[in-house]
Amino acid sequence: MIGKQTKGTSFGGCVRYVLKEEKSKLLEAVGVEGTPEQMAEQFELQALLNDKVKNIVGHTSLNFSPEDSARLKSDDALMLNIAHDYMKLMGIENTQYIIARHIDREHPHCHIVFNRVNNDGKTISDKNDFRRNEKVCKMLTAKYRLYFANGKDHIKEERLCPYDKAKHEIYKALKEELPKTHSWDDLKEALADRDIDMKFKVSRTTREIQGIKFEHNGFSFSGSKISREFSYLNIDNRLEENACASLLKSAKQESQQQKEEVQQSISHSDNGIGFTHKDEEVQQNVSHSDNGSSIGLGLLNGSSSYDATAAEEAEFNRLMKKKKAKRKRGFHL
Repeated sequence: MIGKQTKGTSFGGCVRYVLKEEKSKLLEAVGVEGTPEQMAEQFELQALLNDKVKNIVGHTSLNFSPEDSARLKSDDALMLNIAHDYMKLMGIENTQYIIARHIDREHPHCHIVFNRVNNDGKTISDKNDFRRNEKVCKMLTAKYRLYFANGKDHIKEERLCPYDKAKHEIYKALKEELPKTHSWDDLKEALADRDIDMKFKVSRTTREIQGIKFEHNGFSFSGSKISREFSYLNIDNRLEENACASLLKSAKQESQQQKEEVQQSISHSDNGIGFTHKDEEVQQNVSHSDNGSSIGLGLLNGSSSYDATAAEEAEFNRLMKKKKAKRKRGFHL
């Protein structure tokens, strides 16, 4: 959900626009009634309570994503609840207002028109209202589980004027190219391929870089005007992060390659590939007996020579256990 705010000095035109019969549906009116002209007159009368307020008209359009159309298409109560929460969080209370939804666009949206002079003649503050508006919209999007899209990523470019179109094209280029570049030179070259010129803002006294600007189709924009994430400091930090991440990735790949080479070497040794000629000679010498047959130890061929060795060992043990003959007493010649 996105809220767009405007202020004005006359209710007539604003009320007539919001309540156009062919495309609008009045959801609620508080403090005013009748035809659009009569409502506008009632708004104007209350504004006389405080002649210090110049912009007496408060107007906000709440725009929802087409993704939310299924939920909001026929649910006027839900849209009205969202509008009420918005007004309360923005401090729009104790005053005249109307809420109407429009059905002329593919995306659901409604309009809130309110008197900035409240019922007691006091001013409804607009201090930091743009920042508060952004914060409140995010809160309500989360509360009602609405679809939230980055407005700059979902713009219909064919509707943009040349100035805004150039600005949006720079935004898209930075979004796509910055994650892939590791230095200012890389970024400058990538943007040049898109006909975007990048220049640094340098202090005349200290010669230090103070900012960045981009030029495209005859229009020039500072980085922060494109988006806060594209200020000089933010881009510089991002490029440094990209460079560090690239070095770390290269180091990991090199380490993995060395590990695989060692593993392959061990695997080859286990398969006998590393068996030397000298080892072969030793094996041949061990595997032959005096009569040219396999050695009796049976270590290499697993033959019956093992049984012969066992028999010899048993005989040896028997002889070791044989008792010595007792000597008879007395003297014998």
